[in-house]
This record gives sequence, structure tokens and C-alpha cells, in this order.
Amino acid sequence: MEFNEKNIGQEPIREQYLFEEAFEGLESKELIPYTGEGKTSYASKDSKGNSYDLPKKEYLEQLGIETPKDWLSEDGELREESRALFISMFITTGNILVTESIRRTLGDDTDTFKEVLDERNRQLDENRVDKYGYRRVLPNGTLVEDSFTKMNLSSNPEKRVSKDELYNIVDYVFTQLKRE
Repeated sequence: MEFNEKNIGQEPIREQYLFEEAFEGLESKELIPYTGEGKTSYASKDSKGNSYDLPKKEYLEQLGIETPKDWLSEDGELREESRALFISMFITTGNILVTESIRRTLGDDTDTFKEVLDERNRQLDENRVDKYGYRRVLPNGTLVEDSFTKMNLSSNPEKRVSKDELYNIVDYVFTQLKRE
């Protein structure tokens, strides 16, 4: 099978979360790699009960990204109903940092950067947006995923968020990364 790189991501993007101008101002930001555990896990803990969320939270803090206080319980732990937001913020931050790294590598090649940006937008749209209504807010203010949790069933296993939540997360991450 022949690989044709021109066919990568040729389908039109449905949503655009990352915009070229949003990366302006990140030129001097140190792009720190993640070294913690659970980078590919949606679980909050490993099989031994060790937290996957804590190293992710510490990594985000190292980058200057604070976890919103309303996502945390009184003891500072991540609230279960905020895990989809937190996991999506962690993954989105990674996408933004990788995209910025590529932008730096490309220099003045804005055409290629726009293609990369389209691919990252497609990745976010296809892999972070809830497609099954888990994040639907019901008339009583709860989420559909809460109903699954109450029944002790798998609820939003990939910790996806609504489109609006993803737009808010992207905006929040860029704002936090650009703070001095």
C-alpha cells in the first residue's frame, strides 16, 4: 500500500478550536514534556490506587495552568463530575504545546502550519467532543453521565466534553499559558 501524505486530513474540518493567532505570544513559553504516569489513561487511579490525576495537575501547574477551583472538592481533590473537563484540559494542553512546537520548527512556513492546525482541530473534534450525549444537561441540572454513575455503569469512559466546554477549555488554556 502506497502512502500518500497529501491525503492526510483532506476531509473538511467541522469545528475549529485552535486558531493561528491564538499561538501568538507563546514563542518564549518553555515547552515542558510530561513525565508523569497515566498519560494515556482516562482513569483517576492505577490498579494500586495511585493517583493519575495528581501528576497531571502538577504538570499543568508547572506550565502555569491552574485547575479551576470549582472543579475541586473542599480537600483539593478533583470532583468526579469535573473529571471530563480536567482530562480534556490536560489533553488539549498537550495538543496546544505540540502544535506550538511544530510552529516553531516550521518557522515562516505558514501554509504547512495551517495544515497542521486543521489536523489538530480535527483531532480535538473527533477525540474530545462527546458524541453520545453524556454531557447533556438534564432539566434537573444533572448530566446524563451522572445517571450512568448512579447506576454504577461506565459513564463517559473517554472523558469527552461538549463542544461549548471544549471551546471554553481551549480559551482557558491559552489564557493561562500567556499569563506572566
